[in-house]
Amino acid sequence: MITETATVIGVEEDLVTVSASVKTGCSQCQVSDDCGTSAVAKAFTPRTQTLTMRSPLSLKAGDRVIIGIPEQKVLLASWLVYIMPLVTLIGGVIGLNQLTDWHELTVFALSVLLSAGSVRLVSGYLARAKNARFEPVIVNRVTDKSHPA
Repeated sequence: MITETATVIGVEEDLVTVSASVKTGCSQCQVSDDCGTSAVAKAFTPRTQTLTMRSPLSLKAGDRVIIGIPEQKVLLASWLVYIMPLVTLIGGVIGLNQLTDWHELTVFALSVLLSAGSVRLVSGYLARAKNARFEPVIVNRVTDKSHPA
């Protein structure tokens, strides 16, 4: 499970709003101060992420919690978002080239449209059910002894 520590900023019945600081990989490198990619990441990455989720624990504002999401779900979401459109694009080009005598630009344009359609299908799938399986969950409350502030 991929975990992150967050701070509870609001509680309403069983819904808890948490705020977690966003860490980029670019800030970990030795040359991050002199790197253009690091500068762009720091400029455009939000400093905190706010999430609202159901909590099995009794929490109050100011509590620190560990939120997590299983690695398999992150991999599945990544596959759906990145690989499906790419496979659709390549499959469309190969399939249309084999099945038709159309010009390459026509085949490519139709393949791009198919790929865009797959993006819409994936985003619709992820948004339709609000897919709770891709949402993080509260794993545990952080005690002062287990994680220093």
